[in-house]
Amino acid sequence: MRALLATSLLLLASAVSHAAEVVKLELSADDRMVYSKTTFEVVSGQKVSLVFKNASAKGEKSMKHNVVLLKPGTTVIQFAPKCHAAAATGYVPTDKESKALMVGNTKLIGGGESATLNFVAGEPGEYHYFCSSPGHFDKMFGKIIVKAK
Repeated sequence: MRALLATSLLLLASAVSHAAEVVKLELSADDRMVYSKTTFEVVSGQKVSLVFKNASAKGEKSMKHNVVLLKPGTTVIQFAPKCHAAAATGYVPTDKESKALMVGNTKLIGGGESATLNFVAGEPGEYHYFCSSPGHFDKMFGKIIVKAK
């Protein structure tokens, strides 16, 4: 009986530990205006850390990039026009309606910089991401596929 209880507790601790693990996704972009990866897969409920690195040339005039992650059912084509009017906020709209369509975003970063977007993977589906810097979204996009547990 004690062995069964000990085994059960060990399995429970392992499951809790696994659920608490953070999945690290690495993404980069450079002056070619393409992301290094266009598809990721995670499991619903997982903690995710999306680490984005801008590999563009360093300096004040470096090409700036970011990552905007949308909720399922929202397309880049539908959302991107809202970004162009948001120059003051790094080309990420901050109105209530737009925020409701996003999981989150990184800030706009220059060459040699990195930024991280932490989130918990939601319901199963396709979560599209893109760069909201003007003129970038038609080349810089991808998706995170969230699968059921």
